[in-house]
Amino acid sequence: MKTKFILLFSLLSVFLFSQQKDDKNFFPVEYILKNSQDTIKAKVRNVGKFSNKKYYFATIMFKMKMRDSDGNESWVQPDDIKYVKITDENNLKHEYFASSERLPKEQGLIEVLYEGKNINWYKDYHNPTLAMQLQIKGYITDNNKNILYWGFFDDLKRKFKIIFKDYPDLQLRLKSANTEEDFVKLLRLYDAKQ
Repeated sequence: MKTKFILLFSLLSVFLFSQQKDDKNFFPVEYILKNSQDTIKAKVRNVGKFSNKKYYFATIMFKMKMRDSDGNESWVQPDDIKYVKITDENNLKHEYFASSERLPKEQGLIEVLYEGKNINWYKDYHNPTLAMQLQIKGYITDNNKNILYWGFFDDLKRKFKIIFKDYPDLQLRLKSANTEEDFVKLLRLYDAKQ
């Protein structure tokens, strides 16, 4: 009897803790499919960089495993999504949009860094076929979806320098810009001058 109790208790513990662990890998999500206007609330399985308990943008790059409130699971392709908002482990919101509404052609899901009346800045996550790492690209567009800049973030300062060529004050501030927030402030100033 004692052995049966220990065996039953062990199995129950394993089951309970495995369920709890699995649930920590799923984050709350709201999304809209391209062929619908309805907002779907569910949970999305996180694809972490080092741990699936910490949010990583790779979650939106591949086929996403969604779990509804009843526990039913389904797979959703990023190309089928019009909008998605994921709430991470720190209760921060990460929003992504279908690029077809903001860029001249479809590039997958993009993150909005800045949208002004004359200039916009978007971040794109890319996984080339044989590359070991995911790549982060940026798009700077005008209000007519014309791309002013497209490329990797390591070349960003040089491109901003070209965009700000008529504004020496912005070029001076550009020298000390290092973070996305610094670049967004510069874009706001540039947008106000247009």
